[in-house]
Amino acid sequence: MILKNIKWLLCLMILPFLASCDWEDLPAYEEADITGVQFYYRWASTTDMDPITGEPMVREQRLNAAADINADEGTVSVAISLPEPNTIFTEEVRNSVSVNYLVGQVSLSTAARIAPADGNKVLGVPDDWSNPHKFIVKAANGNTKVWTITVTGLTK
Repeated sequence: MILKNIKWLLCLMILPFLASCDWEDLPAYEEADITGVQFYYRWASTTDMDPITGEPMVREQRLNAAADINADEGTVSVAISLPEPNTIFTEEVRNSVSVNYLVGQVSLSTAARIAPADGNKVLGVPDDWSNPHKFIVKAANGNTKVWTITVTGLTK
């Protein structure tokens, strides 16, 4: 009985601390910026099969991306180079990489969100990056900025 009363007393003591947090106290970040860009290449393995389905496993290799980010103009220019071949990212796979089938990923300002514009695909799926891609970045406070990401070259 005493233990039950102690539990209720502890719950009552904690209640003011829970009620003291309010959404209005959280900062409304104003930045709608892209702060980093990464690119990946995905392919179906010819040697590794899923043990359950027997289908080829999807492999992924992060590519070297040197990004020039201009926050004032809302532009990102990215020069991509390929890493050296290894046991998974073989010379054959490396030679098949092109800007026509890359997966893009970005880092954003705190609490910002990104959406494709002008019919582009969402980030994270393979896409043709031979032309510039536009995205709308929305800050936590509602500010929006249109960004253009351009792959300027791919060095093998």
